[in-house]
Amino acid sequence: MSSQPGTRPARRALFQNARFAALPAPTPSRPLARVLVSDDDPDIRQIYALLLTSHGFEYIGAPAGAGPATLELAARVRPHLLITDVHKPGFDGHRLRDMLRANPATAHIPVLTVSTMDPMSDPRLAGSGPLDDYFLKPFTFEALLYRVAALLPLGAVAHDQLVARAQRFACYEHFHPVTGLPCLHTLSSALPTLTGRPGWAATSVSIGGFAALVRRCGRPVAEGVQARLGALVRAVAGPEVFVAHLGFDPQVALVGPREAVAAATAALVARFESVQQVAARCAAPLPPPRLRLCHTDDRAGLEPGLLALRAALRGEPGAA
Repeated sequence: MSSQPGTRPARRALFQNARFAALPAPTPSRPLARVLVSDDDPDIRQIYALLLTSHGFEYIGAPAGAGPATLELAARVRPHLLITDVHKPGFDGHRLRDMLRANPATAHIPVLTVSTMDPMSDPRLAGSGPLDDYFLKPFTFEALLYRVAALLPLGAVAHDQLVARAQRFACYEHFHPVTGLPCLHTLSSALPTLTGRPGWAATSVSIGGFAALVRRCGRPVAEGVQARLGALVRAVAGPEVFVAHLGFDPQVALVGPREAVAAATAALVARFESVQQVAARCAAPLPPPRLRLCHTDDRAGLEPGLLALRAALRGEPGAA
């Protein structure tokens, strides 16, 4: 991010939902992942540090957000993710990404590039390979966490820990930025009503191989497939079934009366070919995505909160 005079108020406005006082001190524990941040603005580095550590990540800041220092640090600490702005001392974020890719020791590190410029209008990206992710400012913290989680190799337990931490904070973006479906906070609030009577059921829906789709084709392509799945789930759910995201991973939950959830799931399986057709157009080198389903209901003896429901919907999913 540029540090030219006159841009600081605009930069601060991007992060008005930071609410530093609302963030509790991070609890010492094994971090979910190491995140290297390269940004030349010290205020924004502080915001990243507070956000990431409060949600269980290890934050590592590149000195002054400089490109050469970032390269050296990446090779030494081997972060699980790099977040970089575009304009920075030494060389810009695009060249930084290219140099990371050219070094076998750092080529595997996913890069989240953050900028105010739309990537489609940036001539420096012409001819480059697919971006891991390119995030436009302004953005909310919830939207950033969705993207961080998508690029990191987090297992189910780590996602649970991220969800548990996120539930301690107020939510200011109640819908998923790609699918438009309600977020984990909304689902958590609705669960006591949804599961308070006998006869409820829940099915989780996700795309098998989604992480590979992000890695091979970039986040924009993966988002197109994810958005189509979200639209399909919304279309088949019907008025009795509540649909929402279970966390920051791509899983979506259908919760409601057992018969209604079963009917919605059957309709989803029957119509999933439309999602595969979108994927075939966007990600031809990859095999067609599979639909991953897991199921639970009140016969399991559960009156779940969000974390209990996530655990119940884990295991070997059925594939259609």
